[in-house]
Order: sequence, then C-alpha cells, then structure tokens
Amino acid sequence: MSVDATKLVIPGHGTVFHAPVNTKPPTGPLDPSTGFNLQADGPTPWENLGHTSKQNTIAFTKEGGEKESLDTFLADGVRTTTGSTTWGVTVAALQFDEDTLDLAFNGDFDSTTGGYTVATPAPIQRALFLFFQDTTGSVGFWIPNTEVSLGDAPSVDTAQFLELPLSVSILSASNAAIPAIGGRAGVFQIFKSGLVAPTP
Repeated sequence: MSVDATKLVIPGHGTVFHAPVNTKPPTGPLDPSTGFNLQADGPTPWENLGHTSKQNTIAFTKEGGEKESLDTFLADGVRTTTGSTTWGVTVAALQFDEDTLDLAFNGDFDSTTGGYTVATPAPIQRALFLFFQDTTGSVGFWIPNTEVSLGDAPSVDTAQFLELPLSVSILSASNAAIPAIGGRAGVFQIFKSGLVAPTP
C-alpha cells in the first residue's frame, strides 16, 4: 500500500440513479463522457433522482454481522462464526415528481383528480447507482438489486425543503449481475476514479 492523497474523496455533491433490477452500469461509470453526470439522466435506462437533502445526506445502513465464538466441551474458542449482514441505504429525496413518488409509494395518478394515489405499502424493485463527486475525483456504488419504499413519514420543517425519506433494502445480486466470490453472493460494487483492477 502506498500513501496517495488522490485516493481520498470528499463527497461534496451527489445523487442517485435508478434503473430496472440487474441493470449494469455503463462502461466507465465515473467518466462524464461515457457514464454518469450529476446534472443529467444516465445512459438509458438510468434515470437521475435529482435533488436530495444535503442536511440528511444519503447514508448506508448495516445490521448484523456479529462474530460469535463457539466452544466445545473440550476447549473454548474453537471456531468463530459470523452472523448474516443486512445492508440498506436511506435517501432523503426532495423532488416531488413521478419518479420520486413511485419509489416512495409505488402508487399511481388518478386521471379524474390529477392527484397521486398512495395505497397500502408495496416496495418497488430497482437497481441503484449512488454517485458522489468532489473537485478531485468521484466514487460510485452500483447496487443491482434493491427494494425501495418510504421510510419514516415526512415531517415539516419551515426552514428546510420538504423531504420524502426513501428506505432502500439491499438484496443479494444475481450471479449474472455480480459473480459470487468463494460461494458468497455479491451485494454491490464500488467504483473510484483512478481505481483499476490489478493485473492478473
């Protein structure tokens, strides 16, 4: 390992792109000429979710994964097991448009009233690409299999933008999307400008 300040990223700005489950990212996803750009939709079929909260930023969640030592009658600490891990993401979306409402509620417009109907909860399945950028580089997270729904109920703060808090459950990727490693299913992939796979 070498000391290299160019490998650091301050995520000054970011957004979320979404597409049908198992959609692969474009080649060179962090290259604005071929991949994602903060200010536009991504290459088809990737759509930009647009503005999200800077006060309540995009955040990963992680539960489980605790290690437990197993003993035998003969000896202590013979083996260690690791519990299952559940990953998630929270996104405080700000744009009240069809894309955001669909991700939050999976409802539909009422042609009679013109309003958006919220029904009983039904998460929507999507692939996500989280894209963060600063003046020196970019970092991205491709998550091919998620379920998205509304998290906490929206609250009103007269000094802040009204948020729709999206709750994302990250599911295991299919082997066709992300090949398993040592029999362990892939979950997501990380991209960083300047990061290249080692030569075999």
